[in-house]
Amino acid sequence: MRPMWIVLALASLMAACAPRAFTRGQYGDPAEISMLGDDWNQNDMQLTARDIVSSLETWVTQNPGGEKPVVVLETFKNRTTEHIDTQALYDHIKTALIHSGKFTFLDKAARREIAEESQYQNESGYVDPNQAVAVGRQKGAQFLLGGVITSTVQQVGPDKVAYYKTTFELTNLESTEIVWTDHKEITKHFKKKSVGF
Repeated sequence: MRPMWIVLALASLMAACAPRAFTRGQYGDPAEISMLGDDWNQNDMQLTARDIVSSLETWVTQNPGGEKPVVVLETFKNRTTEHIDTQALYDHIKTALIHSGKFTFLDKAARREIAEESQYQNESGYVDPNQAVAVGRQKGAQFLLGGVITSTVQQVGPDKVAYYKTTFELTNLESTEIVWTDHKEITKHFKKKSVGF
């Protein structure tokens, strides 16, 4: 029979090696700055979106042309080594600009589904012709909004600096002129703490 202290030691070791589940949590403020690591996070996304939206709103106010600019989104370029949800960043910006009432966005991603539904309504014979969507009435985009994100990481000893730069451009589709551009830079400093026993 094993001595009691061996049994207790084995039990403690097994408990320490077992996976730990998070059993209790609470809601937090999404706008609260929290940096648990040096990777791109939701705060970086929110700070970037806020500044880019503000810059675009200033541009459109200073360049009145009557109707709201009609914009389509370009594929976002991620030139970092991380997996970054660039669509979420676009969604932040697009939502804020639509809510501002100063921009119109076209749904490039849904074009195929829209074309299929339009064809079904107009050619299948199943839809009342008076209720079918009209063909040839879609808006044409005037501008292409694109973005690129890059990053660098420097580490010397326990000190680490992560740098992100997100650049956006608004291009006139007819002239190919870049009519607006701006960027957001984010630098995060970390210091590794030694763990003692």
